[in-house]
Amino acid sequence: MNEYKTDEIKKLVAEKIKEIKGETPYSIIAEKCNTTAARISDVANNKIDCQLSTFIEVATGLRIHPKKLFDIVFDFEEYYSELDK
Repeated sequence: MNEYKTDEIKKLVAEKIKEIKGETPYSIIAEKCNTTAARISDVANNKIDCQLSTFIEVATGLRIHPKKLFDIVFDFEEYYSELDK
């Protein structure tokens, strides 16, 4: 059976959020968007499987394009190739 790497990808995205966030408190990010500091923290700590709307809100709070949250080091082409074997 093929191994899906959803958990690994989610972890990488969570790490990217923390990287972009830097030292900025979650409360400051939450003030700039339509979600709570707790929800942003949960996403950044990979505690929840969130909706696309939450990712958009996190990007809004960080004042970045949402695609930057998915700018992770992961070889999707190799991954998909392995899945298709």
